[in-house]
Amino acid sequence: MTTMGRGFWKWGLLTLALVGCGGVLGDEAEDEPMLTLEGTLQNTASSELGSADRLRAALLWDTWPKAVVDCIVQGTTPGGFANCQRLSPKSSFHHPGVEVQVDGRFPNTFSMPLRRLPEPGALMGEEGSWLGVAHVLAYVDGNGNRKLDRVSNEATSSTDIVVGFQEGFSEDSTETSSIVYREGALHPIFNKMFPNCPEVPQGYSVLTVRYTSTSEECFLKTRKVDLNIILEAQEAFLELACVQPNALVLIDTVRASTQGPPPPGSTQRCGTYVYAASRLEQVLYVNPHPERFCSTANTVAYTLRDYWDGTWDDRDSPPSWWPCPVTAP
Repeated sequence: MTTMGRGFWKWGLLTLALVGCGGVLGDEAEDEPMLTLEGTLQNTASSELGSADRLRAALLWDTWPKAVVDCIVQGTTPGGFANCQRLSPKSSFHHPGVEVQVDGRFPNTFSMPLRRLPEPGALMGEEGSWLGVAHVLAYVDGNGNRKLDRVSNEATSSTDIVVGFQEGFSEDSTETSSIVYREGALHPIFNKMFPNCPEVPQGYSVLTVRYTSTSEECFLKTRKVDLNIILEAQEAFLELACVQPNALVLIDTVRASTQGPPPPGSTQRCGTYVYAASRLEQVLYVNPHPERFCSTANTVAYTLRDYWDGTWDDRDSPPSWWPCPVTAP
């Protein structure tokens, strides 16, 4: 298990990210690739994915605001990574996007030669010590403009649809790979993300973490690496097209007893919240705008206690309309 938890890295990586690569290192068509990703598409989707020539691949970069990165590195905040994220407003989690070149064999198989340096916005750190971590996704380019178009929280549809993600992020996966870019001194967040991995060299490389029931192993690869993409219908994939990350910790929370019942027409479901803060306690997720595409960004969590500051606890006397199981104080 990693320091920050295997569960977070398998699903949190789908939420706080941006797509693309940045400045061209010389003439992209002629430069020797710094890293080449090759693989196949494994289609488990039951729905039609659209025209094959509209199916494209891109990189998904993990990134957090500086205050969050510093908090993770210090590792002293109660609630761990989840509480660190709350140090920055939602508006500071940006998603700029620039397309990544893919060889013409896609979509049956793909070859993604990385000839570009990541944009500064894709990296964590500061001058002299930069680190970037990325994964591969697949999407249907609805308008044919050869880039993943992000949509606002108020949008009711998305032109582009994310339909697949790199293999290794299902619940039963025993192996997960990450594309890593290093520039300068190794940033200390690396050891928080990959505590059991060897130090990565300058430039691009790939780290593969293999899990067992009692331990984990980590392998470093460079130059050319095989990675597969799983195509399947998942809401977590779809909402990668949204401007706001679909992270639970960024969902607004309200005190159920003072907020009152959810508004008519809203969607409601009971579920667990951020495990580090609430463990297995149930909260009520309410989306007052079910017609909007970005469901998570429009969802509010109604809670029976203050998970972050501990200033109130209504579990002894939940409101009469509360529909979820209640955990004893």
